[in-house]
Amino acid sequence: MNNPEEYIQVSDTTDIELGNSVSVNVNGTKILICNTEEGFFAVQDRCTHALIPLCGGFIQGTLISCPLHGAVFDLKTGEVMAPPAFEDLQTFKLKIEGTSVSVQNPDA
Repeated sequence: MNNPEEYIQVSDTTDIELGNSVSVNVNGTKILICNTEEGFFAVQDRCTHALIPLCGGFIQGTLISCPLHGAVFDLKTGEVMAPPAFEDLQTFKLKIEGTSVSVQNPDA
């Protein structure tokens, strides 16, 4: 049985410039780590509308837009903010220690 508080180191804060994101694979789950003016956030790296990666989507504040059809999601909550998506994104807990970025194990 996995420890629900298990975090897996996935990146370094210095590798993700402000307003950018990086996609990581954690135990077969694609997770998008986003650097915003309000901090780092982690969501599933798959638009719930077109099922394509959100990596490379435009980040403004704590919102990200899908690069294909422009659906907008709140990175804090995963909530859909603009269509064509209607299903929220899954979010993941992050832990920042120094410059190390760790995400909670999605299998926990």
